Amino acid sequence: MTRPDRVDRIDPLLLLGADQQHIATRAQLRQLGVPSGTIAHRLRPGGPWQQVLPRVIHLQNGRLTAHQRLRAALSYAAPKGRAARAGEVLLTGVAVLAHAGLPSAGHPADLAEVDVLIPGARRVADRAFVRIHRAAGPMPAGFERDDGLWSTTVARALADLAPRGAGQRRFRALCAEAVQRRHCELGELMEQLLARPGALALPPVARVVEELAAGVRSVVEGEARELVRESGLPEPLWNPVLHLDGRFLAVPDAYWPHACVALEIDSRAWHLRPADHENGLARANRLTAAGLPVVRTTPTQLRRDPAPVLHELHTLLATGPHGPHARLTWRRAR
Repeated sequence: MTRPDRVDRIDPLLLLGADQQHIATRAQLRQLGVPSGTIAHRLRPGGPWQQVLPRVIHLQNGRLTAHQRLRAALSYAAPKGRAARAGEVLLTGVAVLAHAGLPSAGHPADLAEVDVLIPGARRVADRAFVRIHRAAGPMPAGFERDDGLWSTTVARALADLAPRGAGQRRFRALCAEAVQRRHCELGELMEQLLARPGALALPPVARVVEELAAGVRSVVEGEARELVRESGLPEPLWNPVLHLDGRFLAVPDAYWPHACVALEIDSRAWHLRPADHENGLARANRLTAAGLPVVRTTPTQLRRDPAPVLHELHTLLATGPHGPHARLTWRRAR
C-alpha cells in the first residue's frame, strides 16, 4: 500500500492560510511539518509546485496572477525565516499607484515590476520582478488593503518612485493624477516628495514640486506653463477659484488677474469621466457669459502650433483689463 505524502494530509487552509493565495515560503512549509525532501520533489521540473523567487514557492504550476505576484514580492522581501510583521514590508511605487487607479500607472495585471519598501538596514537585492526600495528614515506605518496586502500611501509611493527613474513625463502625470483624483492631499504629497535628503536635486522631483506649488494639476497644464514662460508672457494663476460678486464662478485652467483673461485647455484625457469634459465646456461658457475673454485650445494645438494661442494671449493681456475685472476675486488652487 502506497503511503501518502505527509503534505497531502495537511489541511490546505492550515498550510496556506486563508488568504495566502497559494504563495508560501520554505520557512512556512517547514514550520508546518513539510519535509525538505517533499518540497524538493514537488519543485522538480514538471512538478506541481514552482519556485518563483528565492525562498518563495507557488503551490501551483500555472502562471502567477497579479495578486500572487504582489504577495510573492512581499514574501521575498520579508525577513528570512519568519513572517513579516504588520507594516514591516510594504508595497510601494507603481504597484500602489496602479491599485489606486491612476491611468498613467497602467493596469495592475500589466505590471512588469513590483516595488517593495523595506527598512534601510536590511540587505535584500532586486530579483526577477521585484524592485527593492530602502526607507531613508523610519518605516512608514502603511495600511492593510482589502486584499490583505500591506501598502504605503499613494503619496509615499510617488516619493519612493522618484529616485528610481520613472520618466519625467510619466512622473509628472502620476503626481498630477494623484492630486486631481484626490488620492492624496497636495500638502501630503509635497511633504513626502521633500522628505528624502537631496530630493530637490532630482530633476523630476524639482519640477513636480514647482508645478504643484504653482497650481498645475496635469501634464498638459505643465506643458502650457512652459510655453507661457518661454514666450515672455507673465505667469498666470493656475486653477484658481474665481468668484463674481462674491459668488463662485469657475476654476479656469489659467487666469491672469491683472487683465481678467482666462485660458482653457480642452482635453478629454485629463478628465475623470466623460461628464467632466462636458463640465469643462460649461465652465468655459460661464466665464464667457460673465464677460471674461477666454482663450481656448487643445493639447495637440499647444504641441504642434502654439503661435496663434500665444499671440491671442499677448493681445488680450496688452489691452486689458477686460470685462468684470473689478467684480472678480480669486484664491489660489489648493
